[in-house]
Amino acid sequence: MSEKFILFNDEKIDASQLMMLTDLAQLIMEDNEVKVNFQKFGYYDPLEKSLNVSFKWKHRADQDELYALKSDCLLYGMGYPYIEQSAVHDLLEEEFEYTKFRNQLFMLLEEYRLQKIILDFRPAAAKYFETRIRLKVQQNTSQIKVYETKKMPTDLLFLKIERAVLTENILDLGTEAGDDVDAVIRQRLTGLFDLDSTRDTVDLTLSLLFVLETILTEDMLNDYYYLPVKLLKDIRRFKETKSTDITGEDKGADSIETEDVMAKNSHTSSSGSYMETEITEGQNSKADSGNSRAGDTSDEPDEIMAGRGKSENKRDGDGVDIAEELGSENKDVRIEWRKPDITTRSKQNYALIQQAVMNEVKKLTHIIQKTIAHQNEHARRQLAMGRLDRKLVNWFIDDQKRVFYKEDQQSKELDATFSLLVDASYSMEDKLEETKKGIVLFHETLKKLMIRHEVIAFNEDTFSSDKHGQLNIFDYLIDYQQSLSPGSGPGIETIAAQDDNRDGLAIRVAGEMLKRRNEQQKFLIVFSDGEPSAFEYESNGIIDTHEAVLKLRREGIFVINVFLSQTQISESVENTIKNIYNDYCVFVEGVENLPYVISPLLKKLLLQSLH
Repeated sequence: MSEKFILFNDEKIDASQLMMLTDLAQLIMEDNEVKVNFQKFGYYDPLEKSLNVSFKWKHRADQDELYALKSDCLLYGMGYPYIEQSAVHDLLEEEFEYTKFRNQLFMLLEEYRLQKIILDFRPAAAKYFETRIRLKVQQNTSQIKVYETKKMPTDLLFLKIERAVLTENILDLGTEAGDDVDAVIRQRLTGLFDLDSTRDTVDLTLSLLFVLETILTEDMLNDYYYLPVKLLKDIRRFKETKSTDITGEDKGADSIETEDVMAKNSHTSSSGSYMETEITEGQNSKADSGNSRAGDTSDEPDEIMAGRGKSENKRDGDGVDIAEELGSENKDVRIEWRKPDITTRSKQNYALIQQAVMNEVKKLTHIIQKTIAHQNEHARRQLAMGRLDRKLVNWFIDDQKRVFYKEDQQSKELDATFSLLVDASYSMEDKLEETKKGIVLFHETLKKLMIRHEVIAFNEDTFSSDKHGQLNIFDYLIDYQQSLSPGSGPGIETIAAQDDNRDGLAIRVAGEMLKRRNEQQKFLIVFSDGEPSAFEYESNGIIDTHEAVLKLRREGIFVINVFLSQTQISESVENTIKNIYNDYCVFVEGVENLPYVISPLLKKLLLQSLH
């Protein structure tokens, strides 16, 4: 819907940095659906709810890079409501031969104005913009030196105007146009310090163009600033279509003018005009397509609002429609549930694994059962008040007569349930055999302790996935209802490495199932060996997974990641996983050690559920 730039394959995105920027963008725009993307130029796209920051800031000193990227978020996110769209359209409709020069000159001046507004509201952001200006001045100086030796007069003229604006040193501006023209440019450019609105910026731009068009002989060759012209046209078209759909009449330009006025009145800060007022109300506009259907009387109200009814291909393992809980990054997924095909061979293999871990299972269950017995025996009796105990020995030997108990505290039981998610993507192929031992230890321990649980493997079918839909497969290896039956278990042996992993979706699906369980304590453990990776899900998938984890934690479900690796785990990977799971993660170097990690982890979680 808007212009997209190529992000080359060798440009590695820092996941933790992306999450930090996304948190900042959502905070300043007060919208949890806003996503941050890297593009050639920064700008905000309301139709996609995408705040784009520029990858030109990459490969600098760490602090400079971070501060410059944060300045992009503030400038294009916080500054967005202060851009008056109708004024920009008026500028674009003015006839001018050198459009690249016109558009970039306008954006240079408008960014200066927006920066001043932001600093008035957020003085603490000064350090970010000081870094931004310093880096831009450095780049400007080097470019001027290059273009002074080349015949690129329009680019050179623009760069000299840019330096005057960045340094706020208008009086020293000198171009190749001559003293008379320079004097007029300097005089008009002083209007920079009096800009109060986008309309003022447009007027100043046109005033400068009136002088400069007489000396320009060609348009600029390079891009230094970006005005998303196509996006602006798409926004206008969307607003006009929306107006027509609602009223049945085409209000045309009048509707745009009305919306601008409404936006000015509704914005809490009276100094700016909202570029868009109701574009993102309700559903993301990407969902507005010809595939929607009319609602019927069986639909829930929120389903009708979303433009769809019940979803047959977005159900969890209990058969419940969870389409509304999957998040915007997973709106095109199709979910398919499969039951394991249990064969004689798989039963035999399971028995061998079971035998290998049974000592650990016995140790762990003994510790837990002993702890329960100890708490039941000592923590509930010999009280100074309550019900009279049948054992009255203390009446004779205890001066304080502690012969009472409280029935509501008479017993201590494990009131917990677990869900184990297993990444079954292709990268797990060399780890699955050892991983199965950890899963069997998990299952057999909980079965002996009579704790219901489920084990689910997940993967995305790479070859059938495209922009129209992504098939995600969930293998229900251990069913919650059957998890305590003697024959449960061999399904674990059927895990096979498949294609990709859409972790955020899997966590949301398992989380919805856990929320319906009756147990007091609910644990979701995720076995994985890397970052989320699926169709158009790499960087956004990290954010989606992080948000899924936070959502479940807020709802009282403990989410823990067990990260598996056959080699030493790098610091950057470890930091990314910690950022996703907020330090609730265990790192296993050498998957053969997994059973010895699962045992203390389960012990800790089970004992926690006793308190």
